Amino acid sequence: MTEHNLTEYLLETEYCDFNNHAIQSLANTFKKRYPNDQKKLAEALFYWVRDSIHYRVGLWNKTASQTLAERYGSCTNKANLLVALFRACNIPSAYCVLKVKGREFFGKITLPEFKDSISEVSVHIFAQAYISGRWLKCDPSTDVYLSDKTSHINDQSTLVDWDADSDALLKLDQAHILEEKSLLSNIDHLISKKPKTGKGLIVDMGNLYISFLRDQGKSIRDMKDVRPLFKKWLKSNSLKHHYVYSVSSLWHDIKGILKI
Repeated sequence: MTEHNLTEYLLETEYCDFNNHAIQSLANTFKKRYPNDQKKLAEALFYWVRDSIHYRVGLWNKTASQTLAERYGSCTNKANLLVALFRACNIPSAYCVLKVKGREFFGKITLPEFKDSISEVSVHIFAQAYISGRWLKCDPSTDVYLSDKTSHINDQSTLVDWDADSDALLKLDQAHILEEKSLLSNIDHLISKKPKTGKGLIVDMGNLYISFLRDQGKSIRDMKDVRPLFKKWLKSNSLKHHYVYSVSSLWHDIKGILKI
């Protein structure tokens, strides 16, 4: 791929706002550490985004600078920030968009009553970088802290390491991937798309569940134990959400019995 063809992979967009002062400042910090080693620079940026931006579900309509300021984000937010940092360091970068079976994508860690709130078809987004004349894929979605608490019960939570020499992707079940689009230079149209299901109480509950896993995931040995543990944890942390979850899980069980 010629230098001319790479130009579009170095451009700023509305959501990939890498000229933002905070992004430039962070990028400059890393450029000073690795002034003559693009591979080490890219690798360091990947690990920073992977672990400094904690994974959450929900509202992905964020610029890269907003994600940096908030220090948490979805797979889309984290990929977008990583692409912004790559471009701020003059590393051509792109997005890879997977169309996936949403209710199966997160693996067995997803409680059955949550699956009704997940779209049947969803997207998963990660970054690509042009290093040493090759396009490489790298997925910073799952941070080391969440992986440490959940990978023993969920393959999809296995930590992704990257050496900027080969692809580094989540441990996904290939049967859950419906379509892949690679080397997209701009995904503003996807980031700006308003969520149909992922909002309000649904998002709050999903992120409370992730907080619960960060807190107590290490002690879980069987997914059958999760529901009562989560309900107990919710009661101590949010009575409102404890009530909502109790009702929704009961309704899920009733539907299962009645085959609704």
